[in-house]
Amino acid sequence: MTPRFYVATTLENHAQHNAVRDRLHVIGHEITYDWTTHNSVWREGAARIAEVAVAELQGVVSADYVVVLLPGGRGTHCELGMALATGKPVAIYGTDAQLGVSPETCAFYHHPLVRRLWYLDSLETLARQIAAYPR
Repeated sequence: MTPRFYVATTLENHAQHNAVRDRLHVIGHEITYDWTTHNSVWREGAARIAEVAVAELQGVVSADYVVVLLPGGRGTHCELGMALATGKPVAIYGTDAQLGVSPETCAFYHHPLVRRLWYLDSLETLARQIAAYPR
């Protein structure tokens, strides 16, 4: 079975999202929903925003694991919460200030399901380990 993942971050961080997506694709993992295929949808109205919200939620729910790239906005943190609420392992990438113990730290960055990364070089190894977790 192909491991499936979702990448949560801000629209402004789409280049890093795509780099992570491509790296994980190379090792045989599949993205569940690629929200970078469209730009911000707020100008398209409430119905389109709702459609994207449902697609992103489904992307998180259908993933085997979630990658969070900081800094993240409201949506990123909602997706992190959905991943944890559904028992998904999370790989989160950020700086010392974001991932350590500081005023910037979110308590959920330290949840037992979260693996903190300071270097994306270890992402593929971590992704393989996470995908191997029994479900």
